[in-house]
Amino acid sequence: MQQITSDIITISGDLPGPTVAVFAGVHGNETAGVYALQEVIPKLKITRGNVVFVFANPPAIADNVRMHEKNLNRCFVKDIEGDTYEIRRAQELMQVLDTCEALLDIHMFSDPEGEPFVICEENAFEVAKLFDVNIVSTNWSKTEPGGTDSYMYALGKIGICIECGPISKAAEYKDFAINSIYQFLQYFEMLPFEVSVSTQPKRVIRAENAVIKDNEQLSLSEGLHNFDKLKAGQVIASDSDRVFYASEGECVLFPRYYAQVGQELYISGFESSEVLG
Repeated sequence: MQQITSDIITISGDLPGPTVAVFAGVHGNETAGVYALQEVIPKLKITRGNVVFVFANPPAIADNVRMHEKNLNRCFVKDIEGDTYEIRRAQELMQVLDTCEALLDIHMFSDPEGEPFVICEENAFEVAKLFDVNIVSTNWSKTEPGGTDSYMYALGKIGICIECGPISKAAEYKDFAINSIYQFLQYFEMLPFEVSVSTQPKRVIRAENAVIKDNEQLSLSEGLHNFDKLKAGQVIASDSDRVFYASEGECVLFPRYYAQVGQELYISGFESSEVLG
């Protein structure tokens, strides 16, 4: 059975099983997941349970922009208040997530040279091992609360954000997003066919601190890329009064060269001695 609404589509199997969610377009310009859902939904059949597919931010998707009034992926907090579209949408989608056992949220990033990776907490590591990525990043629920995956973690459930490549290469990474959906569903034994899963070991990088662009002069040093291992004392960012130096073993996550005042400039992180897989 397939139930379709304008932006929330539920596909059900014949047998009882888990209910899981797959989100795309939380940020409207991260379109690999949107393309993937458009291709997967019309032909997907599952054996058991329910899959709830969600086009998360329809106005932003339509306008091909990250957001309109507020970052939707910082709005998934119980009892959040406000009257922006993104807050109202998060309130609606949290009710959907409350009915689900697990979430796969498909994103992209701005770095034009980066490779896909996964964000999740340790309770989702067994699922994260299945994806074709080299890096799993954790501790985001504390570092940047309000994401979809953080919301699921707060409920004691599995929440996974998969960053499927550069925004500028959305069409190129559509197939990666599709395969990630199938790998996710296979973990829950919902597919009538087998898909290959990853066996490669993965670096584990712990997010620690978000640095906000608090004035126009604060800017990143040139040439920083996601998960770069920095040298101790290397300059990450600076303005007329301050210099942000790297500590031993520090990595830079999500360097945003076009961040506006009040937005995240970068996240600092540290690589764990643990290898996943």
